[in-house]
Amino acid sequence: MARVLIVDDTDIVRKALEKAIQRMGHTAVSTSDSVEALAMAVKSPPDLALVDYRMPNMDGAELWQEMRNVLGDRCPRVLFISATPPDVVRSGVARVGEPAGFVKKPFHLDDLVRSVSEALAH
Repeated sequence: MARVLIVDDTDIVRKALEKAIQRMGHTAVSTSDSVEALAMAVKSPPDLALVDYRMPNMDGAELWQEMRNVLGDRCPRVLFISATPPDVVRSGVARVGEPAGFVKKPFHLDDLVRSVSEALAH
């Protein structure tokens, strides 16, 4: 069982992601705030982070960079969940590294499950 941090500022999306992760048999912790997400990751580093790319305060790339700075080798793999086209997200996060993957909103449950499973397998 993995611990998955979910960071999305849209309540309905965050709740849907939580339920999907729990149905997969994993522990889901979530927040709508990227600053709080960083504090949560520092307190208890997750195995995987599902991160919305566009958020207030700190976008997904900035959050991932901060997690890498603070957590180092304990930084989780990051799977971006976003309505922003994957090529735009990819270029936006390129300075940080290669994420575990991208899931386009609105997502199909099967795509999400596959992407999460693949990200956790590495």
